This record gives sequence, C-alpha cells and structure tokens, in this order.
Amino acid sequence: MAEKIKPQTKPGFWSPENLRQLGILVLAIFAFRWSVASPYHVPTASMEPTIKVGDRLLAFKLSYDLKVPFTDISLASWGIPKRGDIIVFKYPQNPEIDYVKRVVGMPGDHIKVEANILYINGVAQERTNANGERTILEDITNNPDQKDLFKENLSGLEHWVMQDKNTSPYYDIGRKFPADGEDRVVPENSFFVMGDNRDNSTDSRSWGFVPNSYVRGKALFVLWSWYNLDEDGLWPTVRFNRFGHLLN
Repeated sequence: MAEKIKPQTKPGFWSPENLRQLGILVLAIFAFRWSVASPYHVPTASMEPTIKVGDRLLAFKLSYDLKVPFTDISLASWGIPKRGDIIVFKYPQNPEIDYVKRVVGMPGDHIKVEANILYINGVAQERTNANGERTILEDITNNPDQKDLFKENLSGLEHWVMQDKNTSPYYDIGRKFPADGEDRVVPENSFFVMGDNRDNSTDSRSWGFVPNSYVRGKALFVLWSWYNLDEDGLWPTVRFNRFGHLLN
C-alpha cells in the first residue's frame, strides 16, 4: 500500500518566514525614505506663499548625493544646492528637527539685508510689486490682508516673497543675522537660507548658516495639501489645485 502524503499547510501570517519578509520590506521602505525620497509635512507659514501650511512635500534626496541609509555618510556626491533651491535640512540648533527654506547665499558670498532688500555680493536682488496677484493668498491663514506680495528676482530665478505691511518697517533687527545693513560672508561648505515669508521666518538671519552635511534633499513638488481655515473646524479643506504643484 502506498504511503499517504500529507498535504502541505500554508504558513500562518505570523510565521517566521512571513515575519522575515515583512521585516525586509519595512527595512527597504525606510532605507528608500532615508536615501532616495521622503514626504515632509509643513506646519508653519515661513515659506508662504510658495509653500503653504498643510502642504506635504516630496524631498528628493538624490539631488546632490547618495548617503548610506540611516546615516549622514555620503557614498557619492554629484553637486551641491544652487542659489534658489528650496532645501530640506537639519536645523543647526537642533539636528533632530527638519526645516525647509530657500538657499540665497552660496559659499563665499557676501550677504546683506538692508531695508528688506537682499544684497548678494553687493548686488540688490530686484523685486516687483505683485499685489495684483493676491489670489494666491486666498487659502492662507496667516493674516493675508496684512501682507505685501512681491516677486523677487534671485539671480535670475523669480519667486514669491511676502512682507508684513505693519511690522516690516519695525522688524526686530536685533535677531537678524546679519543685522540690517551688515555684510557677512558665507563660510566654505555652508549656505545662507531664508524663508519667502520674510517677516515670519526664523532662518539664517537669526541662527546662522546651514552646513552642507546637514542638507537632506531638494523639495521638488507638493504631494497633497489641506488646511483648516477655522482653527476649531472639524474637517480640513483640501487644496486639490496643490496636488503635484511644482516648487520654484
């Protein structure tokens, strides 16, 4: 009589084999987020109106180099941030926190801010009044009626800039870095960054330069976006027009 063959049973969900494969998948996802691309939530208004509160950005981490997953060790480098790039970086005063700002000063640049005008190597970065295009402010919650809107030409790159109508002339220059009218030189392997919402941004004017080793990647576009116009509102408003919005 032939021996009866017992049917093989499928391993359960919590079997060692399934757990091993799940662990590999999770590790691969985290490695991808660390070294290739990762989403970032924006909770503050410092880059408005370019980046709005509630935007979820995609930062491409291969824009400048390739890092060993879960470390800041660079395996290969093919460039550094350019002037005008919007970068995600580790906050120099607390590297556990990530910030997003615009690069305005490159290594060796002389940076000066005087009467709200940015000077790079002695050249004023021209700006034009853009208050005729205020529709871009309709879905921001940070007192849009109190903002003056401009377009700044940053060495050939035109981008949004906002200033407060009331507080801008009395901006606390004591916390600026450099102080109003003071010239500073960007050190080697470092960058000077600023928020586009100039009077509502804690940036290189107040805490100094960003080391190149702290740069995580370049912010490319908005994945999705929603916000609460009313702080007590239960349901957020979705900004469908922001989905896939390219950043510049």
